[in-house]
This record gives sequence, structure tokens and C-alpha cells, in this order.
Amino acid sequence: MAIPSPLPISAADSSPPGLAIAPVRVPRSMPPLDLLASRLLINSSGRRNVPSSWKLRAGLTAIEPDLNEDKYDRWRTNGVSPEDFKYGEYDGHHTYYEGNEGNFLESVAKEYEAAGPPTGFQGLISWLFLPAIFTGLAFHVPGEYLYIAAAAFTVVFCAIEIGKPDQPHNFEPEIYNMDREARDKMIKTYNTMDVWDFNEKYGELWDFTVPHEDIIKQLKSLD
Repeated sequence: MAIPSPLPISAADSSPPGLAIAPVRVPRSMPPLDLLASRLLINSSGRRNVPSSWKLRAGLTAIEPDLNEDKYDRWRTNGVSPEDFKYGEYDGHHTYYEGNEGNFLESVAKEYEAAGPPTGFQGLISWLFLPAIFTGLAFHVPGEYLYIAAAAFTVVFCAIEIGKPDQPHNFEPEIYNMDREARDKMIKTYNTMDVWDFNEKYGELWDFTVPHEDIIKQLKSLD
């Protein structure tokens, strides 16, 4: 009677009992389990679906927000009744007054007056400065005389400009937070007093970190 041959012994079974088995290596392309669990989506039927990789990369798994499908009124006045709404002023539309601004020369004159140009003798020397320079160049006046004339013009122009009374926009922005009556009287006093005398009397007013109720009351009491 033939004896059946024993089964082949594998390499793992033939290893000695004291030798540890090498760990199984996981390929790097396989994502961690917690990342897969975080990408699970539950549909309306309660079943969990793992979205495909191309949907994740394309961002198609994000929940789309609700869209505002209400009718949009392009002529709305934002809380102001149409009767009280000043069109062209509240909305700042640049074509509302189109055609009512006059001709080109009138618009240039308005822009020039809005800039606060020099007037009087200061305006006269300002208008004559460039023609005088070109006339000197045309008659071959030495450059030293032109430089002296330009320096004299600069000194005279700046002296007249410094002598002008200060306006509210010449002061610090914190001045506009003052009481209007006290601010106007302060500017009037500043223009009529010497700057050193004003700083000696009202110098603490420039410290805007603390209130100056006493100085404001003193300014409001002036005539």
C-alpha cells in the first residue's frame, strides 16, 4: 500500500519558532483610515458613500449654499422713500447732472476757484513769473540774474502766504472734534495773536489725549 506523500511545507511554516515574522508594508498611496472616515458622506437614505477621488479634487462634494432667488429691484432707494430720495446726490451718480455744468471754460474757472489760487499782488507775481523767465531767456539775460529773481520771487511769495490767516483745514484733524463755537473763536484768536503768545496761553490745547473743558469754556466766553 502506497503511503501518501506529506503536504509541502511553506517557507513561513519552516521558520524557526524563535524568529519573528517581518511586518507587512503598507503602500504609501493608501490614505490613512481617519482621512477616509472623515470623507464619508451620508446621503438621504442613510447609507454612507465614499466619494470618488476626482470629485474630491474638483470640490464637487462641498455643500452648495442657498442662493438668493428673490427679485432684485435695481431702482431701490435703500430705506428712503422715492419721494424723499435725492437722485444724483444720495447715490452719487456722475451722469445725473450731465449737460448742466456749462461750457469748458466755465468748468475750468470753477476748478480754479475751488483750488484757492493766490490773489492780489501775490497772484500778479505768480502770473508774471514764467513770462518773465522766458523773456529773460529770449534776451540772453545771464543765468545768475535769473536765479536771483527766482529766489526773490520765492521769498516774497512765501512771506505773503505765511501772512495769510489760517483756515480750519490748516489745523490737526482733532480740532474738528471740538465744539464748533470754541473752534471758530480759537482760530480767530490764533490769527490775531502772536504764535508764541498763543502757545503760552492755549498751548495745552494741542494735547489731544486729555479733554480741555476749561480752555473750551474760556474760548467760548470770548467776544
